[in-house]
Amino acid sequence: MHPEAHDAVGRMLDLAGINRATPWRVLDLGGRDINGTIREHLPNSLWTGTDIEPGDGVNIVHDATLPWPKAAGQFDLVVCTEVLEHLPLWRLVLHAASEALEPGGPELLVVTCASDGRPAHGVAGAPLPASGEWYANVSPTDLRDTLESLFRTVHVEYRANPGDAYAWAQGVRR
Repeated sequence: MHPEAHDAVGRMLDLAGINRATPWRVLDLGGRDINGTIREHLPNSLWTGTDIEPGDGVNIVHDATLPWPKAAGQFDLVVCTEVLEHLPLWRLVLHAASEALEPGGPELLVVTCASDGRPAHGVAGAPLPASGEWYANVSPTDLRDTLESLFRTVHVEYRANPGDAYAWAQGVRR
């Protein structure tokens, strides 16, 4: 994870008003540690990492475009960092994230993704996508529109350098 996205997670948590010292239950969608983690932003939390394949930081192998299995539990917060640009069905990931949030809790989702102007890159940190890998930047407008269809409060930022969108959304529309 590049430093701008890492720092954005902390900023989004602060803007959402989350107490970072609280022992939240956090779901990390796409949580395989490829090039860094954001877990120090919520150091007292119980983290559950999911990814499409096993690896460091992965507790449950799960396709994030599929509905969240309720038997796996629900969470106070969901984070999804640097994943959406690698999935053609990225909107389904945000929908699954909203389903994984416990009603009555903070119901907070924090997202970072490559956006307008960002060069293509591979899933595992390679400078280019490998053969067969999907890649498409997610526009800030598309991210906002999708989040607003799922959540009552939405904040989206775009940073031209490095070409990222950062967001938090709270209050699932049920």
